[in-house]
Amino acid sequence: MWYESLSLWIDISKIIAPVALGLLVWFSTRKYNQTQINLSNDRLEKELFTEFNKRYDKLNEWLELVVEFESLEYLQEHEECDLLRYKLNDYFNLCAEEFYWYKKGRINPLIWVSWKKGMDSWFENHSIIREAWKDEISKYGRTAFYMDANDRLFNLE
Repeated sequence: MWYESLSLWIDISKIIAPVALGLLVWFSTRKYNQTQINLSNDRLEKELFTEFNKRYDKLNEWLELVVEFESLEYLQEHEECDLLRYKLNDYFNLCAEEFYWYKKGRINPLIWVSWKKGMDSWFENHSIIREAWKDEISKYGRTAFYMDANDRLFNLE
């Protein structure tokens, strides 16, 4: 009698135990994998943040030199015109790369908003930057900067 009921519970536990253990292993593995993915994403975001800020820091003083000129025409007269145009193009590439990684979800929106404000400030306050950007887009198009036709790096474009 009681042993028949015990035998039934033993048979049931033989079915339930592996299922429960399997679910526990599945949940633990899933949780571990998600944690690893989050850590990897955080690491990539930090690397991008650090790299982009270093690149901007190196370009900042060059940008300050570029904006001393009212237009590309005046810049052409400067002895280091080619170098300054090259640095300006580096800046546009940096902005485009930041935008690219933001669109891919690798840059936190809070970081992007901060960077975007800085980009817009340069663009809005310095006509030579607007002129150079329009020149780059007319020569090479938006795809050269990893952008679709409707993408805009700067607010005033």
